[in-house]
Amino acid sequence: MTWRRLEIGDSNEGVGGESDVGGTSLGLDVTAFEAHSQFISDLPHMSEVSEAHGEFLGQAGNVPESARMANSDITTMGEMVADLGGSIEGHFMEIPMPSADRRGVVLEVMEGESGTIARIIAPSGFGGVLRTFRLPAGSFISGASWNGHNLGLSLEDHS
Repeated sequence: MTWRRLEIGDSNEGVGGESDVGGTSLGLDVTAFEAHSQFISDLPHMSEVSEAHGEFLGQAGNVPESARMANSDITTMGEMVADLGGSIEGHFMEIPMPSADRRGVVLEVMEGESGTIARIIAPSGFGGVLRTFRLPAGSFISGASWNGHNLGLSLEDHS
């Protein structure tokens, strides 16, 4: 199970599609070991500290994604929309995000045995907003777009 990033289009450009998250840059699913390895590799004068640090993180940083998801706060789609003051009409939901920098908002999905989980990350001042929610059984996000300060998500049902 891996997260897949969905592109968010502008309402004038149409609805965005999905793209695989990958490559050499560190993304949202980076492990502590990977993030710290990159940080420490930029400090060549700390080679001894780097080795000891790497050994420690090698033992502590290998938590499977399924275990992280089981322990995180996953809400239903309806709860998430209600918490953020949004609306759901048929197969379309709209979520107000007036304080979010549109360029920094990330939408990702993960399909698993128990259905599809989505998360919205909206960075701001310190930390930002992270919402993880479960889509209704058989549903998936077919597109995402901005309409002013609202994030619109189109759903398709294949149950």
